[in-house]
Amino acid sequence: MFQNREEAAKELAQKLLPYRGSKDTIIIALPRGGVPLAAIVAKELQLPFDIFFVKKIPSPYNKEAGIGAVSENGYYFVNKAALESLHIPQEYIEKEIAAIQKKMVQKRALYKKSRNPIKGKRVILIDDGIATGSSMLLAAQALQKEGAKEIIIAAPVVPFDTLESLQAVANSVVALQTPKNFMAVGAFYKDFHQLNDDEVIVLLKESL
Repeated sequence: MFQNREEAAKELAQKLLPYRGSKDTIIIALPRGGVPLAAIVAKELQLPFDIFFVKKIPSPYNKEAGIGAVSENGYYFVNKAALESLHIPQEYIEKEIAAIQKKMVQKRALYKKSRNPIKGKRVILIDDGIATGSSMLLAAQALQKEGAKEIIIAAPVVPFDTLESLQAVANSVVALQTPKNFMAVGAFYKDFHQLNDDEVIVLLKESL
């Protein structure tokens, strides 16, 4: 168990030391939970640091349940089986994607963080933990389509059952723990508080 995200980040940085100072490598966090880890890893490895938004597409019947996901650069996926079983029209999906992307634009403006170009770069994608892997999968695929030459997925906790699907879309996966009995990412941290926007803004400013 990790004390907090900072401790996990320092351990993760040690696993990523071969990329220290690499001129064609960039660290990218999935906000908000991945930001404090990526900030520390980027500092340890002396690499540039950015963020990339991926958000779930909520079910019209239960906003907590995801039926797909969308990335800020326009790529998305939907669970076709869920759409058919729940009789969700395509118009709903299109409306939600547009609304989510608008919120992403607003959030990036709030964070005052413009995107770094990633074409031809090695991207190290970082989050504070991975559960189903759907957001990370879409992030990896979306950045590959944008021109990243290599994708490395890094997280302190990755369920054993999720590893194979991540390895299928990434050049490598770096994980500190790969539990077979997985309940939730928060169970592997003593302090796993929900980050707010102010904390993220401070971390992004410090990384400049």
